[in-house]
Amino acid sequence: MSLELVPATPEHVPELGRICYEAFKDISDKHHFPSDFHSAAEARMIIGMLTQSEQEYGVAAMMDGRTAGSNFLLVSDEVGGLGPITVEVSLQGHGIGRALMQNVIDYARDNGIEQVRLLQDSFNMTSLALYASLGFDTKEPVALMQAAPAETPDDSIRPVTEADLPAIEELSTAIYKVNRSNGVAALFDWPFRPYLRERQGRVVGYFALGIGGHGVAETEDDAVALVRETARLMPPDFHRVFCPLTEGSLYRKLLAAGCRNIKVMNLMALGPYEPPDGVWLPSVLY
Repeated sequence: MSLELVPATPEHVPELGRICYEAFKDISDKHHFPSDFHSAAEARMIIGMLTQSEQEYGVAAMMDGRTAGSNFLLVSDEVGGLGPITVEVSLQGHGIGRALMQNVIDYARDNGIEQVRLLQDSFNMTSLALYASLGFDTKEPVALMQAAPAETPDDSIRPVTEADLPAIEELSTAIYKVNRSNGVAALFDWPFRPYLRERQGRVVGYFALGIGGHGVAETEDDAVALVRETARLMPPDFHRVFCPLTEGSLYRKLLAAGCRNIKVMNLMALGPYEPPDGVWLPSVLY
């Protein structure tokens, strides 16, 4: 079989979306976990947005002229966020996933991106071994949780605007140790709308619900309030939040607020990694 890697374009989206949905469903069903994608239509929507974004590098695998898989890298900020990577179920085990991973790693290196990160399903032994063999180290266990909506509105929480991005930059750099403001700005065009919390006229945290969202906050109570209020405002399909299990107090507060576990994932990193210092909620990328 002949493998060719080409730029992922909108014309690939119908097949890449189907492959993405079926690949996630296949591995999730085998281990009795819900899939990250509810339908092929949802996967096509996400892949379509990725292929059209100037802040994404996307590569498609073609096997004997047949669309076989894809991989993506978010390049909006200094850390490259990798994924989703998927391969046609019937073609797995032929080195396509490794080739897609190596292509994205090479792109990052060639473009001066020293830090690349991803979240990996802890039950997927194949991808764990693949990523480790390519140099990724496991840094944090992370719980993907079903977010519980607040019962009443929280007037201290509002949508993030462009005018808020300097405050977002300051908060993310202080806690994440990297600036994520460009990634937050990119979410303005996505379903994962970012929100912030203010106290005495000052931004004390921000968060975007859903697997593509992330956030930081000055206190655990700020983070929990952001999670619950955004869940109140967003459709149920987006009620997802990632919590680092090393942040035990925050995790317990989310459980007490009604959030429930879906699965455990591993945050993995290639290149330099400085652990966050403070209250943080990662995305499906990092």
